[in-house]
Amino acid sequence: MSSTAQQSDEWGSLELVSAPLIEAGELVTVHLRYIAGTAGLAPGGTVSITTTSDSDWAPPQLADPAADGFLKAAPPPGCAVSVHTPDHKSIVVTLQSGKLQSGDAIDIVLGDRSGGALGLRAQTFYEPRRYFHCEVDPTGSGKHGGARSAVLQIAGGNADSLSAIAPSDIEVGSPFALLLKAEDRWGNPAEQYRGTVTVSAPGLILPDGNDLKFGEDDAGVRRIDDAVFTEAGATRIDLEDAANGLTASSNQIQIARELPALKLYWGDPHSGQIADASKIGDYFRYAKEVSALDFAGYQRNDSAHSTDDYHHQQSEEKVFHEPGRFVPLPGFEWSGNLAAGGHHNVYFGRFDLPMKRWNGAERLGRPDETDLPHVRDLHNYYRGTDTVITPHVGGQHADLQFHDPSLEPAVEVTSTHGSFEWILRESIERGYEMGFVGGNDCHTGRPGDDRPGHQERRYSKGGLTGVYADELTLTGILNAIKAKRVYATTGARIRAMVTVDGHFIGEKFSCGNSCEIKVSVEGTAPLERIEVYRGLELLHTEHLTGPPTGSRIRVLWNGASRMSSYSGISWDGHIDAGTGEFGDVSPVRFDSPRSSFERTGKSQLAVEGWACGYPSGVVADLTGKSGAAISPDTEITVVLNSRLVIGETFGRHGEVGPRKMALARGDSVRISATLGQLANRPATIDMGHLNRGVTLELAPEAATDRAEFTVTDDDVQPGVNPYWVKVVQQDMEMAWISPVFADYLG
Repeated sequence: MSSTAQQSDEWGSLELVSAPLIEAGELVTVHLRYIAGTAGLAPGGTVSITTTSDSDWAPPQLADPAADGFLKAAPPPGCAVSVHTPDHKSIVVTLQSGKLQSGDAIDIVLGDRSGGALGLRAQTFYEPRRYFHCEVDPTGSGKHGGARSAVLQIAGGNADSLSAIAPSDIEVGSPFALLLKAEDRWGNPAEQYRGTVTVSAPGLILPDGNDLKFGEDDAGVRRIDDAVFTEAGATRIDLEDAANGLTASSNQIQIARELPALKLYWGDPHSGQIADASKIGDYFRYAKEVSALDFAGYQRNDSAHSTDDYHHQQSEEKVFHEPGRFVPLPGFEWSGNLAAGGHHNVYFGRFDLPMKRWNGAERLGRPDETDLPHVRDLHNYYRGTDTVITPHVGGQHADLQFHDPSLEPAVEVTSTHGSFEWILRESIERGYEMGFVGGNDCHTGRPGDDRPGHQERRYSKGGLTGVYADELTLTGILNAIKAKRVYATTGARIRAMVTVDGHFIGEKFSCGNSCEIKVSVEGTAPLERIEVYRGLELLHTEHLTGPPTGSRIRVLWNGASRMSSYSGISWDGHIDAGTGEFGDVSPVRFDSPRSSFERTGKSQLAVEGWACGYPSGVVADLTGKSGAAISPDTEITVVLNSRLVIGETFGRHGEVGPRKMALARGDSVRISATLGQLANRPATIDMGHLNRGVTLELAPEAATDRAEFTVTDDDVQPGVNPYWVKVVQQDMEMAWISPVFADYLG
């Protein structure tokens, strides 16, 4: 018998009694059973159950057996136990009286239903292996050991939507890979999906025909190799499952007789906050085979990443490295506190380079490892190498007063934490010449397509980075980032290209006193507007919506609480239609399931929204009473209260630094206007900070998902003029296109 088995026999085991597979986001019961080992369990002894999965399970409650989420602990007859839930990842059961002999058991039931409750809400992301680890202190003396762990599988639910991803640039007659995905309502692969999808686009030929049946082996995701286009042009690929009423369109595709020198690739350079290193392979597999990314970086916080785990990461990076199809970006997240410069992503131009932490070499490293205690040390250490560093807003925002232009070509402006246009603007205000990138920064193992779920620390879908590179290799991607041929999106593969006097994004050139800015955008949904900036000055807005009908309204709330990490806003209130009645109502960027609307009457909606740095809200059709035509005199009233994420409170009872989020009461607003008044102009309240505000308006109609226009700036300023572009779709997905830097001697 191995030493591991002997240890397990001494400390016992944790077994899963309930079903080994549950559905993501549903009300479930997870029945665990601790079985004592040869060490038994005496009064004062503890059984601690923890998980490394940073998930959005509903927290268990201990007060009401009839309410959802009840946590039950049942010891053997004659014994009594207490239960403590220190945080969302752990449960501590203490034996208060009696004694457990070898083989005796304590049942721990998460989401107990015996009192009439419906269960406990499971995490919203699928996970092949969700471990419940168990440590036992048999006497309460502090001497403890590990019991055998239980493992649960979290599966995707029923298909709620379809998606299709194809390369952005395709050559006529050359084979390419098309990825189809059936998604549940949380964005997971709908593994039980068995529908038939009809795939269509002008000139598209699939090797097995255009009607594709999903089977058990597909698990909700199907990759079609050797698809071919027989004609050139720009298009999207359409999907339809007529039997289940599901339709979708792919990202925009450019089909050319000959591929351009610079091709558009998509990636998630910043993700991978997975505590269990054994899941790093699953992370890269998801990036490559489910999100259909061209590149991805596994960026674990250095102060939580051991050298052994980092070596495992490096091994997996090489396993999944397939130039021309998928490129892992080797590196890590240097995670300094704000005083040390804040968080920065570090990318290497080659594999197997060592990690240099901000903090943790003594705890997590080996005897010859040392830390880099300030971002200036980070810059000094990597200056002159092929390393790329990008500051971002994550667990701690980067302090841009510290900047090395030779190492830091771009700043991250959007992730699951939210959208942070303020850091983009700060880089411009400081005179830095930086491009813009987006990532996920997720803990769920879903690079390229993460959703915030019910987490209090996440408010947005994950972002993406579009890269114009000459080849899909590690060198090609990093050289493109260094050249600033990049742009950030909130997750939609919006295709965009900007030139200034013929110079491409990221370029710097000498110009005269007039510049011509050409903008071309192909959206994944109807476009709302495109804004062209010179530095911080808005030069031009291209409005791209159709005129409103007069019987549909849109209410949007927007903004962030502060220029820092964890800066979401919680909105709640109601919308009153007066003498009108609400017809169809649809959400706008309800990324978080904490966002919702509820009909509280024919003429009133209760709304709640969680967001950070992007517009969110509802669009609603209005009618008169009993379906009659709506009158222009109908008055709409919006009342909203805001609560701001203001920072952190102390975790672990103050033993360590702040951990958990806190909300503070913010502004309240009330807007009233008739439909006739809204026809003249929207009713808005500007709340004065970081785009925070509320808008009531007639809903614009969809017009086009493509735009191409030219703006001439006849007032070029002396010095470097960064021309950049912001794209906003009607679904409030956004893109920030990196600048072209026009240098005018004046």
